[in-house]
Amino acid sequence: MISIEKVESGAIINVRSTQHPHFKSILLEGLWGFPEDRRGINLRRWKKLEEGMPILLYCKHREIRGVWAICKLIGKHRDRKPVPYWIEDPQGYPLRITMEFILPRKWRPLPNKPFKLEWLDQVKPIRKEELVSVFNIRGLALPQDRWSLFIFGKNPQKEPGVTYSYSTLEAILHEFEARNIIERPLAGKLDHEKVKDIIYQIGQMQGKYPFKEYPIEDKRIDVVWKRIPRAVPYIVFEISLKGDIYADLIKLKHAHDLWNAIPVLVTTQERAEEAQKWIKGTLHEISDIFRVITIDKLVKYYDVKLLVKKLEVELGIL
Repeated sequence: MISIEKVESGAIINVRSTQHPHFKSILLEGLWGFPEDRRGINLRRWKKLEEGMPILLYCKHREIRGVWAICKLIGKHRDRKPVPYWIEDPQGYPLRITMEFILPRKWRPLPNKPFKLEWLDQVKPIRKEELVSVFNIRGLALPQDRWSLFIFGKNPQKEPGVTYSYSTLEAILHEFEARNIIERPLAGKLDHEKVKDIIYQIGQMQGKYPFKEYPIEDKRIDVVWKRIPRAVPYIVFEISLKGDIYADLIKLKHAHDLWNAIPVLVTTQERAEEAQKWIKGTLHEISDIFRVITIDKLVKYYDVKLLVKKLEVELGIL
């Protein structure tokens, strides 16, 4: 899961092509650099880069231009020491950064553990056309790619060096994660954790912001969905496969009272009948608010959503 709730900025870096000789510095060392242009644009943007922020890695791979990976910034420094991979100008990119891959695979730039280019072959990228038309990243609309850096922040109109809004970054990160983490977690017995994964992934495919083990005072809700990351949950899910089903319902009721969220109990067919007795009895005052869904129906819903998401990716639509 990409954590985007604790950051308020990020970047998109156009590194042109995975076949370009300069790309080798990313594979082997997680290293990239930018020139210091006369107008100081790169310097202003480079200064906005902060450790821990997400980096959208844009390039051409397998003849497709788009975001192919999500990285995290782990450091930056100014240096004119020659970099042998940068054959066009080994000293010409002094505004340097180091990154690690978050998706498609967690990786740290160690000499004995380089990132393998073929790992990108399994990625479902967000294509250039989608970035321009859907997410309005106009800086990528040019016919020819250029090495470039764009910053996402809270106030693009007021912050020098910031080009796009943070909310746009969140949407791109979320869509990339949905395309490349979604898997059918149904191998073997459906236990509590696998059901949690299903609900989480459905939330991603719905375009919502799901969170697992979400705190509610001194307890935790199994899964919540938010409309935007910094909002309160608007739907909460508690999975009840064994144990005290009444306690699970009370936790959901508390979440409804606290956030006005829709409470959803996910359980077995047998326990669903017991839950309905409590809802129509002790909890009758909000019986019309409660939702109860069985595991079987949840799985059927998930399979349909997964099929739709795969078709959307194949067709290049969101």
